[in-house]
Amino acid sequence: MVTIDDLSSQQFYHGTKADLKPGDLIESCNPPDVGERDSMATYTYLTPNLDAAIWEAELAISEGHSRVYIVEPIGSIEDAPELTNQKAPKHLSMLCRSREPLRVMGEVTEWTLYHGTRADLKPGDLIEPGYYSNYGQRQKATYVYLAATLDAAIWGAELALGEGRDRIYIVEPIGSIEDDPNVTDKKFPGNPTKSYRSREPLRVTGEVMDWQGHSPEALKTMRDNLERLKQLGVEAIED
Repeated sequence: MVTIDDLSSQQFYHGTKADLKPGDLIESCNPPDVGERDSMATYTYLTPNLDAAIWEAELAISEGHSRVYIVEPIGSIEDAPELTNQKAPKHLSMLCRSREPLRVMGEVTEWTLYHGTRADLKPGDLIEPGYYSNYGQRQKATYVYLAATLDAAIWGAELALGEGRDRIYIVEPIGSIEDDPNVTDKKFPGNPTKSYRSREPLRVTGEVMDWQGHSPEALKTMRDNLERLKQLGVEAIED
């Protein structure tokens, strides 16, 4: 059990479709957002992982826009074993729970955009279409891909072709972006990984140096799935 005195330097998030404002309380008596969670309604859920809160907001079954709030636990929190004990690969879930309310401190409205690759780039370099995709039969892509979740960019780096080390860059799109249909609505509604694509280049503005990759088990499962799609003739959607 962790007390609020131990959390002074930690920032927590809560993903939902509820329309809240600073000072509002998120209470355990509220209906759970995702799936069959009647037994979990005695807790409120939160996470220090922004990507997990984004997933939770995008997958919420309620009406309204997906929202991610910065929250403060009023009481003690603990690990949420019903969410964290899932075997990889799994989608990200909120990692902590509390029997007491969460206070809304603010809303996340601006997103950092990432691109995962093995290319060695520096700030100011452009990432352009025309290189081989990591999907299907490795056709040359007419789009460049980016994501607002670090987890999606990590997958991009780990599955990228090439011999260099995995790298995650912070990027800004030069032109318009759209949802990436290769991951949107394939298994989950909406765009829970916040994955996008553009016909125009991305400009590198920095590199993420501190990040954790997926487990060998998760990587093997993902590569096996991609190989299965390749054998079935499934190509990346480029229309």
